[in-house]
Amino acid sequence: MQEEVLLFFIEGILLIVYVFYLVWDYSAKEVPFYIKALTYFSWILTFSIVLVLPIDILQQRNIQQQQNTLENTEKTQLQQGLFLTWRILYWSNFLLSWFILPFFQDYEDSGDFFWRERMKYSIKKNLLIYTVGLILGIIIIILLALNSDSSDYITNSLIGLANFFGLFLVVLLLGFGLVAIPKRYLKESKEEEVLDKCYKDSVYLEEQRTEKGYDIEEICKTLIILEDSYTHSEFQVYISKIIALIPPVYFDQIKQQNIYRKKELPSEYQNLNLKQLGSLHKSVKQIVFDLRRINTKFDILLNKVKKLERQYEIDSIENQNLFIKIVIKAQYIWVNYFRRYYNKYIGYVFTLLSVILMFGEFQVLMKQKIDINILSSVILSISDTTFTNIILLVLLTYMMFCVYYGLFSMKISGLISFNNKHNTDAPSLMFGSVNFGRVSFPLCYNFLQMTAQLDKSNQFFNFFKRLDEFSVFDSTFTIILPLMLIIMSLCNFFNIGDRVMQAIGLGQFAFQESPQVLSSLGKEILLKEKQRKNSKSTSNESSQKSSLLELSKYTSPKYIETQDRVKVNQIRNFDEILNI
Repeated sequence: MQEEVLLFFIEGILLIVYVFYLVWDYSAKEVPFYIKALTYFSWILTFSIVLVLPIDILQQRNIQQQQNTLENTEKTQLQQGLFLTWRILYWSNFLLSWFILPFFQDYEDSGDFFWRERMKYSIKKNLLIYTVGLILGIIIIILLALNSDSSDYITNSLIGLANFFGLFLVVLLLGFGLVAIPKRYLKESKEEEVLDKCYKDSVYLEEQRTEKGYDIEEICKTLIILEDSYTHSEFQVYISKIIALIPPVYFDQIKQQNIYRKKELPSEYQNLNLKQLGSLHKSVKQIVFDLRRINTKFDILLNKVKKLERQYEIDSIENQNLFIKIVIKAQYIWVNYFRRYYNKYIGYVFTLLSVILMFGEFQVLMKQKIDINILSSVILSISDTTFTNIILLVLLTYMMFCVYYGLFSMKISGLISFNNKHNTDAPSLMFGSVNFGRVSFPLCYNFLQMTAQLDKSNQFFNFFKRLDEFSVFDSTFTIILPLMLIIMSLCNFFNIGDRVMQAIGLGQFAFQESPQVLSSLGKEILLKEKQRKNSKSTSNESSQKSSLLELSKYTSPKYIETQDRVKVNQIRNFDEILNI
C-alpha cells in the first residue's frame, strides 16, 4: 500500500510540473493570466484521470482477489472514495468544457474594445449554439423516450448525448494519432526524407506568409484612410489601438506611400461604427499572430535543417570553457550518430503500443462473439501491483497522447492553431481545453472496455453506468465506434483522409500538410531567410526596411509562374476559393 501511495505522489508531482511547463511553453506572453490559470486548472483535471483510473482498475482486482479478507467497511470506504473522486472530476470537467471555457474562448476571440461588449458577443454566440443543440437533443430524446418507461430517462439521455459526442471525437482523433505518431518517428529516422520535407515546408510557409502579408497590407491601406478621415473624431482612439498591433515593418512602408492618403473613404466606412472597428481589430489580431507563428516556424525549420545538414561548427568552440565544449560536442555526436537510431526505435515502441490498442479495440468490436477479454486477462493476471500500475499508466498515457496529438496537430487558418515557443493565442488555448475535457471521460470508458471487466466493483463504471442504461447509445459505443476507429486508422495509414480533403478543396482542414512543391525552391527560401535573420541581427533597422521587399520577392511574376508550374494538379484550397 505504501508503494502505491508513493508512486501516486510521484506521478502527481510530475503531472503538476509537466502541465505547468506545457501551459508556459504554448501560451503566448500576451495571453491574460486568468486564461493561463483556466487552462492549467482544466488540463490538470483532464490529465489527472491518468492517475486515478489505474487505481480504480487495481482496486477492482484486489477486491476480487481478497473478497474474504477485506472487511466490508474497508471495501465500502475505498469504493466510496473512488466514486466521489470520479463524480468531482466528471462534473468539474463537464461545467468547464461545456459552459465556462466556451464562454472565455469567444470572449477572447471577440474584437470588441469594451469588456461588456465582449461578454455580450460571447453569450450571444454560445446561446445560439446551445439553443440549436438543445432543440435537436430534445427532439431525439422525445422520439426515443416513447419506448422507455424509465423515470430518469432524460438525465441519462443528456449524459449519453454528451458522451456520444466525446466518443465520436475520440474515434476521430485516436484513429489519427495511433498511426501518425509511429509514422512521424519512423520518418524522422530517414534524415534525407526529413530534410527534403523541410525544404518543401518552407515553400508552404512562404506562401502563407505572403498571403498574410497581402492581407495585412490591405488592412493597413484601409486604416491609413480611416486615420486621415476620422482624425478628430471619437473613433481615433480605437483606430490607433488597431494600428499599434501592426508591426511597423508593414504599416510604415504603406504609410510612406502617399498615394493612399489621396484615396476616398470606402463606402462601407462612410458611417463608421464600433462594430466595424471591432471586426477590423479581430482580423488584425489573427493575422499578426499568424505572421508571428510563421516566423517562429521558420526559426524551427532553420535550426532543424542546420542539424540535418551537419552544419555544426566544432572549430569555433576553442575559446569556450570546458563545460560548453562538452555540451556542444555531445550535441554534435547526438545529432550526427545517435538521433536517427533513437527515432527509429522509439517509432518501433509506439508502433507496438498502437498495435496493442488496436487489438483491444478489435476485442471490443467482437465482444459479442468472444467471451473472454484477452488484454484485460493479461493485465489483471500480473501479480505485482506496481508493475500492473505502470503498464496501465503507459497504455492510458499513450492513448491520451494519441488523442491529444490530433488536437495539437489541428490547425485551421484564422481559427485555431497550437504552436509551442509561446505562439498559441487565448482562443486556441480555450479551444484545446474545451475538447480535452470533452474527450477525457469517453476515452476512459473506451479504455476500460479494452483493459478491464466492467462490473460493479469498478467505480468508474458505477458512475458511468447510465451509458449502459441508455441502450441505443450503448450499442453504438460498443459496435459502431470501434469499427469506425479501425476504419479511421486504416484511412490515416494510407493518407486517404488528407487526400480527400485536398481533392475537395478543404486542404486547411487536413491533419498533415503535404505541399507538392520543388525542394530546390524551398532550399532557396531557407537560404534567403537565414541571410535575412543574420542581417537583422547585425543591422535591425535596415533589415526592417527591406523585410517587406524581401517578402514581395516571392510574389513576383516569375515566382508565381514557378508555383503554378509545380502545382498544376493541385486543387486550390478552401481559403483560396473564398478569396476569389
